[in-house]
Amino acid sequence: MSNLQKELLDWTNSILSTLDCNKIVNITPLREQASLRSYFRLTTDMGTKVGVVSVPESNVNSTFEELSSSLLRNNIKVPRIEASNHRKGFMIVEDFGDKVLQLEMNLENQKEFYKEAINQIHKIQDIQPFQGLNILSEETLKQQMKLFEEWFLAGLLDLEYSDDEKSIVFEAYNFIAKECAQQPFVLCHFDFEFRNLMLTSDGSIGILDFQDLCVGPYTLDFVSILKDIENPLIDTDLSAYLKHCLVGLDSSEISIPSFEGLKRDIDFGGFQRQLRILGTLARLHLRDKKSFRLNDLIQTLKFLMDDTANYEELKGLSDFLKKKVEPKLLQTLKAII
Repeated sequence: MSNLQKELLDWTNSILSTLDCNKIVNITPLREQASLRSYFRLTTDMGTKVGVVSVPESNVNSTFEELSSSLLRNNIKVPRIEASNHRKGFMIVEDFGDKVLQLEMNLENQKEFYKEAINQIHKIQDIQPFQGLNILSEETLKQQMKLFEEWFLAGLLDLEYSDDEKSIVFEAYNFIAKECAQQPFVLCHFDFEFRNLMLTSDGSIGILDFQDLCVGPYTLDFVSILKDIENPLIDTDLSAYLKHCLVGLDSSEISIPSFEGLKRDIDFGGFQRQLRILGTLARLHLRDKKSFRLNDLIQTLKFLMDDTANYEELKGLSDFLKKKVEPKLLQTLKAII
Protein backbone atom coordinates (compact mmCIF):
# COMPACT_ATOMS: atom_id res chain seq x y z
CA MET A 1 0.00 0.00 0.00
CA SER A 2 1.38 3.42 -0.96
CA ASN A 3 1.79 6.22 1.57
CA LEU A 4 -0.98 8.12 -0.23
CA GLN A 5 -3.39 5.19 0.13
CA LYS A 6 -2.46 4.77 3.80
CA GLU A 7 -3.03 8.45 4.60
CA LEU A 8 -6.41 8.40 2.84
CA LEU A 9 -7.35 5.18 4.62
CA ASP A 10 -6.33 6.53 8.04
CA TRP A 11 -8.39 9.70 7.52
CA THR A 12 -11.40 7.76 6.25
CA ASN A 13 -11.26 5.41 9.24
CA SER A 14 -11.32 8.44 11.52
CA ILE A 15 -14.66 9.65 10.05
CA LEU A 16 -16.48 6.35 9.53
CA SER A 17 -19.37 7.43 11.74
CA THR A 18 -20.24 10.21 9.26
CA LEU A 19 -20.19 7.84 6.27
CA ASP A 20 -22.87 5.37 7.40
CA CYS A 21 -20.48 2.43 7.48
CA ASN A 22 -18.45 0.56 10.10
CA LYS A 23 -15.23 -0.48 8.40
CA ILE A 24 -13.15 -0.25 5.23
CA VAL A 25 -12.68 -3.68 3.67
CA ASN A 26 -10.39 -2.71 0.79
CA ILE A 27 -8.83 0.24 -1.04
CA THR A 28 -7.78 0.06 -4.71
CA PRO A 29 -6.52 2.67 -7.20
CA LEU A 30 -8.90 3.66 -10.01
CA ARG A 31 -8.05 4.44 -13.65
CA GLU A 32 -5.34 6.98 -14.37
CA GLN A 33 -6.67 10.46 -15.04
CA ALA A 34 -5.36 13.45 -16.95
CA SER A 35 -6.02 15.63 -13.90
CA LEU A 36 -3.65 16.16 -10.98
CA ARG A 37 -5.94 14.20 -8.66
CA SER A 38 -5.69 10.53 -7.67
CA TYR A 39 -8.75 8.32 -7.22
CA PHE A 40 -9.28 5.23 -5.09
CA ARG A 41 -12.25 2.92 -4.58
CA LEU A 42 -13.03 2.30 -0.92
CA THR A 43 -14.98 -0.90 -0.34
CA THR A 44 -16.87 -0.71 2.96
CA ASP A 45 -19.23 -3.05 4.77
CA MET A 46 -22.09 -0.90 3.38
CA GLY A 47 -21.02 -0.54 -0.26
CA THR A 48 -18.36 1.41 -2.14
CA LYS A 49 -17.21 5.02 -2.17
CA VAL A 50 -14.52 6.92 -4.04
CA GLY A 51 -11.62 8.61 -2.29
CA VAL A 52 -10.12 11.64 -4.04
CA VAL A 53 -6.67 13.00 -3.26
CA SER A 54 -5.28 16.29 -4.55
CA VAL A 55 -2.50 18.69 -3.62
CA PRO A 56 -4.03 20.71 -0.74
CA GLU A 57 -2.53 23.99 -1.94
CA SER A 58 -4.31 23.71 -5.30
CA ASN A 59 -7.82 24.22 -3.85
CA VAL A 60 -9.21 21.92 -6.57
CA ASN A 61 -11.20 19.89 -4.04
CA SER A 62 -12.94 22.92 -2.56
CA THR A 63 -13.82 24.10 -6.08
CA PHE A 64 -15.05 20.61 -6.97
CA GLU A 65 -17.23 20.51 -3.85
CA GLU A 66 -18.80 23.91 -4.56
CA LEU A 67 -19.54 23.01 -8.18
CA SER A 68 -20.96 19.62 -7.19
CA SER A 69 -23.43 21.29 -4.84
CA SER A 70 -24.44 23.85 -7.47
CA LEU A 71 -24.97 21.24 -10.19
CA LEU A 72 -26.93 18.91 -7.90
CA ARG A 73 -29.24 21.80 -6.98
CA ASN A 74 -29.95 22.13 -10.71
CA ASN A 75 -30.73 18.41 -11.11
CA ILE A 76 -27.50 17.49 -12.89
CA LYS A 77 -26.35 14.02 -11.84
CA VAL A 78 -22.84 14.45 -10.47
CA PRO A 79 -21.24 12.64 -7.50
CA ARG A 80 -22.36 13.82 -4.07
CA ILE A 81 -19.55 14.84 -1.72
CA GLU A 82 -19.91 12.76 1.45
CA ALA A 83 -16.92 14.12 3.38
CA SER A 84 -13.95 16.39 2.79
CA ASN A 85 -10.80 17.70 4.42
CA HIS A 86 -9.39 20.46 2.24
CA ARG A 87 -6.37 20.93 4.49
CA LYS A 88 -5.26 17.39 3.65
CA GLY A 89 -6.62 17.44 0.08
CA PHE A 90 -9.01 14.52 0.74
CA MET A 91 -12.61 13.92 -0.32
CA ILE A 92 -15.02 11.00 -0.17
CA VAL A 93 -17.53 11.08 -3.02
CA GLU A 94 -20.39 8.98 -4.32
CA ASP A 95 -19.29 6.00 -6.43
CA PHE A 96 -20.94 5.87 -9.87
CA GLY A 97 -19.42 2.44 -10.61
CA ASP A 98 -17.27 1.27 -13.52
CA LYS A 99 -19.54 1.59 -16.56
CA VAL A 100 -17.84 4.34 -18.55
CA LEU A 101 -19.90 5.26 -21.63
CA GLN A 102 -16.74 5.25 -23.71
CA LEU A 103 -16.39 1.51 -23.01
CA GLU A 104 -20.09 0.60 -22.82
CA MET A 105 -20.96 2.03 -26.24
CA ASN A 106 -21.66 -0.34 -29.13
CA LEU A 107 -23.60 -0.30 -32.40
CA GLU A 108 -26.84 -1.21 -30.63
CA ASN A 109 -26.79 1.53 -27.98
CA GLN A 110 -24.76 4.28 -29.70
CA LYS A 111 -27.79 6.25 -30.85
CA GLU A 112 -29.37 6.16 -27.38
CA PHE A 113 -26.13 7.18 -25.64
CA TYR A 114 -25.43 10.07 -28.01
CA LYS A 115 -28.94 11.48 -27.74
CA GLU A 116 -28.99 11.21 -23.95
CA ALA A 117 -25.54 12.84 -23.72
CA ILE A 118 -26.78 15.70 -25.93
CA ASN A 119 -29.84 16.04 -23.68
CA GLN A 120 -27.52 16.38 -20.67
CA ILE A 121 -25.63 19.18 -22.43
CA HIS A 122 -28.92 20.99 -23.03
CA LYS A 123 -29.72 20.67 -19.31
CA ILE A 124 -26.36 22.18 -18.37
CA GLN A 125 -26.78 25.00 -20.90
CA ASP A 126 -30.20 25.86 -19.48
CA ILE A 127 -28.63 26.67 -16.09
CA GLN A 128 -27.93 30.30 -15.31
CA PRO A 129 -24.10 30.46 -14.99
CA PHE A 130 -22.83 30.51 -11.41
CA GLN A 131 -20.94 33.51 -10.06
CA GLY A 132 -17.16 33.39 -10.17
CA LEU A 133 -16.79 31.06 -13.16
CA ASN A 134 -14.16 31.73 -15.82
CA ILE A 135 -15.55 33.40 -18.93
CA LEU A 136 -13.80 32.34 -22.14
CA SER A 137 -13.24 35.68 -23.83
CA GLU A 138 -11.86 35.88 -27.37
CA GLU A 139 -8.40 36.48 -25.92
CA THR A 140 -8.72 33.52 -23.54
CA LEU A 141 -9.80 31.24 -26.39
CA LYS A 142 -6.74 32.39 -28.31
CA GLN A 143 -4.37 31.83 -25.39
CA GLN A 144 -5.69 28.30 -24.93
CA MET A 145 -4.96 27.48 -28.57
CA LYS A 146 -1.38 28.69 -28.19
CA LEU A 147 -0.69 25.56 -26.13
CA PHE A 148 -0.56 23.91 -29.57
CA GLU A 149 2.65 25.73 -30.48
CA GLU A 150 4.27 25.76 -27.06
CA TRP A 151 3.75 22.16 -25.99
CA PHE A 152 2.86 20.25 -29.16
CA LEU A 153 4.86 21.75 -32.03
CA ALA A 154 7.86 22.95 -30.03
CA GLY A 155 7.75 20.77 -26.92
CA LEU A 156 6.74 17.34 -28.19
CA LEU A 157 7.62 17.45 -31.89
CA ASP A 158 10.59 19.86 -31.72
CA LEU A 159 9.34 21.02 -35.11
CA GLU A 160 11.18 23.59 -37.17
CA TYR A 161 8.86 25.67 -39.34
CA SER A 162 9.16 28.88 -41.32
CA ASP A 163 8.01 32.40 -40.49
CA ASP A 164 5.33 32.04 -43.16
CA GLU A 165 4.06 28.89 -41.48
CA LYS A 166 4.09 30.61 -38.10
CA SER A 167 2.01 33.39 -39.63
CA ILE A 168 -0.50 30.81 -40.92
CA VAL A 169 -0.88 29.37 -37.41
CA PHE A 170 -1.18 32.84 -35.83
CA GLU A 171 -3.86 33.94 -38.30
CA ALA A 172 -5.74 30.69 -37.68
CA TYR A 173 -5.83 31.43 -33.94
CA ASN A 174 -7.30 34.87 -34.63
CA PHE A 175 -9.90 33.64 -37.10
CA ILE A 176 -11.03 30.68 -34.97
CA ALA A 177 -11.17 32.71 -31.73
CA LYS A 178 -13.21 35.45 -33.43
CA GLU A 179 -15.70 32.91 -34.83
CA CYS A 180 -16.07 31.18 -31.45
CA ALA A 181 -16.45 34.46 -29.54
CA GLN A 182 -19.43 35.36 -31.74
CA GLN A 183 -21.34 32.24 -30.67
CA PRO A 184 -23.91 32.38 -27.84
CA PHE A 185 -22.20 31.87 -24.48
CA VAL A 186 -23.57 29.32 -21.99
CA LEU A 187 -22.52 27.19 -19.03
CA CYS A 188 -19.93 24.67 -20.29
CA HIS A 189 -18.66 21.48 -18.68
CA PHE A 190 -15.52 21.99 -20.82
CA ASP A 191 -14.48 18.31 -20.88
CA PHE A 192 -17.72 16.56 -21.81
CA GLU A 193 -16.15 13.41 -23.26
CA PHE A 194 -17.65 9.92 -23.11
CA ARG A 195 -14.73 8.96 -20.85
CA ASN A 196 -16.24 11.36 -18.27
CA LEU A 197 -19.79 10.01 -18.53
CA MET A 198 -20.94 7.02 -16.48
CA LEU A 199 -23.87 4.65 -16.86
CA THR A 200 -25.10 4.52 -13.27
CA SER A 201 -26.98 1.72 -11.51
CA ASP A 202 -30.41 3.22 -12.29
CA GLY A 203 -29.61 3.51 -16.02
CA SER A 204 -29.12 7.28 -16.03
CA ILE A 205 -25.97 9.15 -17.06
CA GLY A 206 -23.67 10.45 -14.33
CA ILE A 207 -21.21 13.24 -15.12
CA LEU A 208 -17.62 13.39 -13.84
CA ASP A 209 -14.70 15.83 -14.07
CA PHE A 210 -16.70 19.06 -14.03
CA GLN A 211 -14.06 21.07 -12.16
CA ASP A 212 -13.30 23.21 -15.23
CA LEU A 213 -16.91 24.42 -15.53
CA CYS A 214 -16.91 27.79 -17.27
CA VAL A 215 -18.92 30.15 -19.47
CA GLY A 216 -18.08 29.80 -23.13
CA PRO A 217 -19.26 29.13 -26.70
CA TYR A 218 -22.27 26.82 -26.78
CA THR A 219 -20.57 24.31 -29.12
CA LEU A 220 -17.63 23.36 -26.87
CA ASP A 221 -19.46 20.54 -25.07
CA PHE A 222 -21.29 19.30 -28.17
CA VAL A 223 -18.04 18.94 -30.08
CA SER A 224 -16.49 16.91 -27.25
CA ILE A 225 -18.78 14.02 -28.16
CA LEU A 226 -19.53 14.74 -31.82
CA LYS A 227 -15.79 14.72 -32.55
CA ASP A 228 -14.97 11.97 -30.05
CA ILE A 229 -11.54 10.52 -30.80
CA GLU A 230 -12.60 7.02 -29.74
CA ASN A 231 -15.64 6.99 -32.00
CA PRO A 232 -15.28 9.03 -35.22
CA LEU A 233 -18.76 9.35 -36.71
CA ILE A 234 -19.75 8.72 -40.30
CA ASP A 235 -21.43 11.71 -41.97
CA THR A 236 -24.98 10.33 -41.73
CA ASP A 237 -24.67 9.72 -37.98
CA LEU A 238 -23.09 13.13 -37.41
CA SER A 239 -25.95 14.80 -39.30
CA ALA A 240 -28.53 12.89 -37.24
CA TYR A 241 -26.96 13.97 -33.94
CA LEU A 242 -26.59 17.56 -35.14
CA LYS A 243 -30.32 17.55 -35.86
CA HIS A 244 -30.94 16.29 -32.32
CA CYS A 245 -28.79 19.17 -31.01
CA LEU A 246 -30.87 21.56 -33.09
CA VAL A 247 -34.17 20.28 -31.66
CA GLY A 248 -32.99 21.02 -28.11
CA LEU A 249 -31.55 24.38 -29.09
CA ASP A 250 -34.85 25.38 -30.71
CA SER A 251 -36.57 25.02 -27.34
CA SER A 252 -33.88 26.99 -25.50
CA GLU A 253 -32.91 30.65 -25.50
CA ILE A 254 -30.00 29.98 -27.87
CA SER A 255 -30.75 31.34 -31.32
CA ILE A 256 -29.29 29.22 -34.13
CA PRO A 257 -30.24 30.24 -37.67
CA SER A 258 -30.09 26.86 -39.41
CA PHE A 259 -28.63 23.37 -39.57
CA GLU A 260 -25.74 24.72 -41.65
CA GLY A 261 -25.18 27.49 -39.12
CA LEU A 262 -24.98 24.91 -36.33
CA LYS A 263 -22.59 22.74 -38.33
CA ARG A 264 -20.28 25.70 -38.94
CA ASP A 265 -20.36 26.66 -35.26
CA ILE A 266 -19.60 23.05 -34.29
CA ASP A 267 -16.63 23.01 -36.67
CA PHE A 268 -15.12 26.15 -35.17
CA GLY A 269 -15.75 25.00 -31.61
CA GLY A 270 -13.95 21.84 -32.68
CA PHE A 271 -10.96 23.70 -34.10
CA GLN A 272 -10.52 25.62 -30.84
CA ARG A 273 -10.82 22.45 -28.78
CA GLN A 274 -8.54 20.36 -30.99
CA LEU A 275 -5.70 22.91 -31.03
CA ARG A 276 -6.03 23.24 -27.26
CA ILE A 277 -6.18 19.47 -26.70
CA LEU A 278 -3.10 18.79 -28.83
CA GLY A 279 -1.17 21.17 -26.58
CA THR A 280 -2.75 19.89 -23.38
CA LEU A 281 -2.01 16.21 -24.06
CA ALA A 282 1.57 17.00 -25.09
CA ARG A 283 1.97 18.93 -21.82
CA LEU A 284 0.47 16.02 -19.90
CA HIS A 285 3.25 13.80 -21.27
CA LEU A 286 6.14 16.25 -21.01
CA ARG A 287 5.41 18.08 -17.77
CA ASP A 288 3.20 15.72 -15.78
CA LYS A 289 4.83 12.45 -16.96
CA LYS A 290 1.46 10.98 -17.92
CA SER A 291 1.73 9.37 -21.34
CA PHE A 292 -1.43 7.25 -21.48
CA ARG A 293 -3.19 9.63 -23.88
CA LEU A 294 -0.43 10.13 -26.44
CA ASN A 295 -2.20 7.94 -29.00
CA ASP A 296 -5.18 10.33 -28.84
CA LEU A 297 -3.06 12.92 -30.62
CA ILE A 298 -3.38 11.12 -33.97
CA GLN A 299 -7.18 11.27 -34.28
CA THR A 300 -7.32 14.75 -32.74
CA LEU A 301 -4.92 16.01 -35.42
CA LYS A 302 -6.89 14.18 -38.14
CA PHE A 303 -10.15 15.89 -37.13
CA LEU A 304 -8.40 19.27 -37.23
CA MET A 305 -6.55 18.61 -40.48
CA ASP A 306 -9.57 17.27 -42.37
CA ASP A 307 -12.16 19.80 -41.21
CA THR A 308 -10.05 22.96 -41.59
CA ALA A 309 -9.62 21.99 -45.26
CA ASN A 310 -13.31 22.86 -45.76
CA TYR A 311 -12.74 26.57 -45.03
CA GLU A 312 -10.84 28.80 -47.44
CA GLU A 313 -9.39 30.88 -44.58
CA LEU A 314 -7.94 27.74 -42.94
CA LYS A 315 -6.70 25.73 -45.93
CA GLY A 316 -3.18 26.97 -45.28
CA LEU A 317 -3.35 25.53 -41.78
CA SER A 318 -4.71 22.23 -43.10
CA ASP A 319 -1.88 21.96 -45.64
CA PHE A 320 0.72 22.73 -42.98
CA LEU A 321 -0.71 20.06 -40.68
CA LYS A 322 -0.86 17.48 -43.46
CA LYS A 323 2.56 18.07 -45.02
CA LYS A 324 4.68 18.91 -42.00
CA VAL A 325 2.98 18.16 -38.68
CA GLU A 326 1.36 14.76 -39.25
CA PRO A 327 4.54 13.02 -40.53
CA LYS A 328 6.53 14.45 -37.62
CA LEU A 329 3.89 13.33 -35.10
CA LEU A 330 3.88 9.75 -36.41
CA GLN A 331 7.68 9.67 -36.34
CA THR A 332 7.77 11.06 -32.79
CA LEU A 333 5.16 8.66 -31.42
CA LYS A 334 6.93 5.69 -33.01
CA ALA A 335 10.05 6.61 -31.05
CA ILE A 336 8.16 7.08 -27.76
CA ILE A 337 5.54 4.35 -27.66
